Amino acid sequence: MKAVTKNNNYKAVVEDYTHEGMGIVKVDGYPVFLPDVLKGESVEFKAVKVNSKYAFGKVLNILETSPNRQTPPCEYYFRCGGCQIQVMNNAEQASFKRQVVAQNINQQARLNLHINDTVTGDPLYYRNKSQIPVQKIDGRLVMGFYKPRSHDIVDIEHCYIQKHIHNDIMLFIKDKLIEENTSIYEEKSHQGLLRHIVIRSNSDDSEVQVVFITNGKRNEFLSIVKALKATFPNVKSIVQNINDEKTNVIFGQRSIVLLGHDYITDTLLGKSFKIRDRSFYQVNHEQTEKLYQLGLDMADLSGDETIIDTYSGIGSIGLAASDRVSKIIGIEVVESAVEDAKENAKLNGIDNADYYLGKAEEVMPRLVKEGVSADVVFVDPPRKGCHTEFLDVLIEVAPKKIVYISCNPSTLQRDMKYLERQGFKASEVTPVDLFPQTKHIEAVTVLEKQ
Repeated sequence: MKAVTKNNNYKAVVEDYTHEGMGIVKVDGYPVFLPDVLKGESVEFKAVKVNSKYAFGKVLNILETSPNRQTPPCEYYFRCGGCQIQVMNNAEQASFKRQVVAQNINQQARLNLHINDTVTGDPLYYRNKSQIPVQKIDGRLVMGFYKPRSHDIVDIEHCYIQKHIHNDIMLFIKDKLIEENTSIYEEKSHQGLLRHIVIRSNSDDSEVQVVFITNGKRNEFLSIVKALKATFPNVKSIVQNINDEKTNVIFGQRSIVLLGHDYITDTLLGKSFKIRDRSFYQVNHEQTEKLYQLGLDMADLSGDETIIDTYSGIGSIGLAASDRVSKIIGIEVVESAVEDAKENAKLNGIDNADYYLGKAEEVMPRLVKEGVSADVVFVDPPRKGCHTEFLDVLIEVAPKKIVYISCNPSTLQRDMKYLERQGFKASEVTPVDLFPQTKHIEAVTVLEKQ
């Protein structure tokens, strides 16, 4: 039953948060979602979108302010869709993220586990990868990030969550694109050249990669490449990636090196990794080291185990564990990632790691038939979590422990519930904040065969 009417004003106290960081107020038990408010605040709002089960509102006044409210550090925050919770101070962000994990694990899945405090890190200037769309609007070049739920770009000069060198390079490239009058892609007509700029850097900024993503293989970047090399000596790799499809997907399948190598090198937990333009590599170096270290500590390795690293990517967590175990077996569905993982093993002089191309649910049973014993399985899936076919094979393979690293608490609780029914139990889950100022959260747990 609707208790509010569209365009009417109401007063209420914020009771809770949605998993997206919006505040929840209730009018006669009817929930209304409000952006940029904190738990405990008394607010006046207008109902702007009303349906039978809930409404969305626009905040008119904050009548009582939470001590955990902060002024967003970023001047673009209320227009840009990159961050969602900059009005929360660090303590409130950590509390909100712990709550999201707790609600999923203990309310949704009813697993009644201990949820540790969120592991936090530097809240600003952490992103080692920036994907920056480029457009021309009324003849003016704009570069920045999309407005929420749109393809309109907020033209920005400084992003507070990407690293300083990314901001410097972004502005430098923007000036050069204007100077050179470079052809810019137009989404509606599918005409024009430059679609995105991608910037990646290693942990100490000693190596930076710049990628021009283009609609076709025409190269208009020779003088920009020359200028980048002269101004930023740490730019060790400049690549043109060709994406001539009508798509929202950023990268195409083909890349051409314009300067230096096709990769940069980073160090993670003492191991070196080559990272290419399309490699998956976590965006927050400091917090990734904490996350992987937690996963390795939870695995409580004795040194003689065989680890199967599913969704292994370029090999990062498996190779980090290589000197604590007898054998690492990585399984990955992306061919280029398998080649990268093999190369990264060689780069580190690691000879106890093998990598297989294919779906883990198909490769794992084959390996077990060949006599491989899976003592510990590492699972680090994309946001959609694990397929039931994969979980069924995992149950069949029956490892002693499953270390599950998740970037989506909703699919984590679903998968943990499925595994628990088959005798795999966890005692705790630890949230790790890899994405400060945003609604996203990673979590890590270990499930043991009972």
